[in-house]
Amino acid sequence: MDLTKPGIFGMTDALSGSELTSLARAVEELGYSSFWFPEAFGRDPFAVAAHVLTATRSLIVGTGIANVWKREPVTMINAARTLSEMFSDRFILGVGISHGPLMSQVGIRYERPVAFMRDYLARMKTAPYAAPRPPADPPIVVAALMPKMLELAAAQTGGTYPVFVTPERTARMRAAIGPEKWLCVQQVAVHETDAAKARAIGRGVLGFYLQLPNYARTFRHHGFTEADLSDGGSDRLVDALVAWGDEASIRARVRAHYDAGATHVCLALVPTPDERVLRLLSPSR
Repeated sequence: MDLTKPGIFGMTDALSGSELTSLARAVEELGYSSFWFPEAFGRDPFAVAAHVLTATRSLIVGTGIANVWKREPVTMINAARTLSEMFSDRFILGVGISHGPLMSQVGIRYERPVAFMRDYLARMKTAPYAAPRPPADPPIVVAALMPKMLELAAAQTGGTYPVFVTPERTARMRAAIGPEKWLCVQQVAVHETDAAKARAIGRGVLGFYLQLPNYARTFRHHGFTEADLSDGGSDRLVDALVAWGDEASIRARVRAHYDAGATHVCLALVPTPDERVLRLLSPSR
């Protein structure tokens, strides 16, 4: 599974089925190595993964992330095993613990996330599977930002899938997990050279995450202050976490993550990526 070329992260619930098919095929044709997408309160991620895998020929597909509160461990891993057996070396199971305020909306009791994840991973490993097995279980990465979850990801899985990290933070994460584990970084990017416009778009994305305690705590852990977290995020916060500017500026940020030790970088282009921007940033150029 070759992840050396950058990939694309897409907000698939914002797209119709035909739009999703067109985007996935464009991502593959333009030379990106992977296509990642989240799980929120919309489509089932494994159904989406199966569709994208079927619609493309060699594109690697990753869940970024599948929510561990929403399904039993046996259900999670066996869905992933099914895809791995049917689409050899093309599926990555990214799992995550989500956020308390979001889970409370659907009646899920959110507590002790690290302990819950530790038990969840152990139960996935021992889950029975009475169908043709893939040559190996699918690679698993955990969305981990704080030290305890990162330590668990390194000890029990193939690595981690962090969001909103700087290249400096990528380097520290690489040092923490060692040289062999996967470090698959999601980098939000805005192809806009006007600083005011680019930062406004960046704040439109960051504003949602700043309301979530997990992310606010993470940003403080990275050295940002309360002032940085106010009013949708300071210029300092936006510039550190969102790559904006021309093609060269965005490519430089991607390169900085690789230089800092990332195994893989996927670009979350906002607004929703169009083929023009995908083509500009294509690894094949």
